[in-house]
Amino acid sequence: MRLLGLACGQEDGSAEVLLKAALTAAAREGTAVEMVRLTDLSLVTAATADAGDDAAWFCDRLLDADGVIVSSPTYTRSAPGALKLLIDRAFGPRTDVVFVREALASREHGPAEHEETRGLLGLDTAPDPRVLKPRVAGFIAVGGCPSPHWRTLTLPTLHALAFPLHMAVADQMEVPTPGGLGGIATDPAAVLRAERLGGAVARQLGLPHDEVRFLGEPGTCPMCHLDLIVLRDGRVECGTCGAAGRFVVEDGGVRVDFSPAGTASSVHTLTELEEHYRELLSTAALEPDPQEIDKHAAAFRDSVPVLRPPRP
Repeated sequence: MRLLGLACGQEDGSAEVLLKAALTAAAREGTAVEMVRLTDLSLVTAATADAGDDAAWFCDRLLDADGVIVSSPTYTRSAPGALKLLIDRAFGPRTDVVFVREALASREHGPAEHEETRGLLGLDTAPDPRVLKPRVAGFIAVGGCPSPHWRTLTLPTLHALAFPLHMAVADQMEVPTPGGLGGIATDPAAVLRAERLGGAVARQLGLPHDEVRFLGEPGTCPMCHLDLIVLRDGRVECGTCGAAGRFVVEDGGVRVDFSPAGTASSVHTLTELEEHYRELLSTAALEPDPQEIDKHAAAFRDSVPVLRPPRP
């Protein structure tokens, strides 16, 4: 079993310290571990994707692995922008379990239908069977501020790494840091918690998704175990994974009740990934003719002056 670590902060910073603690604990379970630093990756925006970057290289390392632990600092209440850029560049239809499953199934119907299916699904490369193997994830969020509302969006951002590949999240943790480069190393409780997370992930590598147990602290949502709640059209849903629920007022307090039917809408379920697949196929079928698009878009092309930074 192979476990990949992704360090998203400064080299030797607190996020990396906790990641190394988790990976070391995983290695004690007999797992082969390795680590990638986000700062070592060259990434470009989608607009310049043809220039090439390290996103495909990272994706290949991830597909080789049986699990991943991501450790991130908190910048402006969320994870670093480079991590979101990596997610946008490395993921998509080619690493979506349903898209790849359907593309592989189309091979049985001949080359013509297979190529048509790949085109319809937006797959620019041959489907990779490694996408379909079970994987386990663990997430670590480190924040410099003791107030938890300054760290609210970090763990939800990390979850965007898990659901396309249908990875089962075994554990997650969020801690403030005492400051200083690598200062978390002076907090034995945080280091011990990271070691526990590494063990929770390592011991469940290779298990089918539905057999992986979440071993972290229970959150409001029974699916992603986080507390980010959204009000949408008079109903309640988890802001991280989309599980649907309802507000319940009891004894002057408020809680959210998630029924089994509501949790089926979580992006961490295969049911919701399949529904998303069908929605995108329906959208693709309704795409206007390119000439029609061009005719209507022409009026906007030169309608506003564009500023660009100077280049040597």
